[in-house]
Amino acid sequence: MNPYDVLVDAERQLVDLVGSFTFEELALPTPCAGWDVGALLSHTLAGIEIFASAVDDGAAPTAEMMFSGTNLLGDDPAAAAKRAITRSQAAWADLADPERELTTILGPLPAVEMLAISAFATIVHGWDLALATRRPVLELPDDLFAHADHVARRYVPALRAGDDHSLFQPEVPAPADANPTQRLMAFLGRTPRSDPAR
Repeated sequence: MNPYDVLVDAERQLVDLVGSFTFEELALPTPCAGWDVGALLSHTLAGIEIFASAVDDGAAPTAEMMFSGTNLLGDDPAAAAKRAITRSQAAWADLADPERELTTILGPLPAVEMLAISAFATIVHGWDLALATRRPVLELPDDLFAHADHVARRYVPALRAGDDHSLFQPEVPAPADANPTQRLMAFLGRTPRSDPAR
């Protein structure tokens, strides 16, 4: 599966997941400490649009909004998710030059790498949100896992400097019987148990 197909699949699953949320679930804690479901979903959608804006040059939420938990959901989280992924898929589908250098919140990157990172972020936060709302999260589908694992091993070590501004927490131990998805999430600093802390 190529990176664009991974992106489409991950975003489709995110929209399906968000469409099942109740408003009460938006206040549940997530595996990302200090972020409830609504804030993490807003962060995820902001990221999707910021990544897309590097390609289509349109307006997007600011990085400050993305990392502050600013509510971008309005009164219809499912509609907000659909708007973000519709824009994302249109932007990335029109990518004529995969090696074109983009100006991104992570610095200059080839477009194909930014596409891969956008898909990765959606996969991981989709897992976070499913776990937080007690949806089935036994293991990622093979294609999504392979993509997320590859991107994680390539980029994550440099994105956790060990201070308050790191994008990822330090790796945590995974249980001896952890499946590949749980081991990946432990590598990303998420405690791979069946429910987030409550």
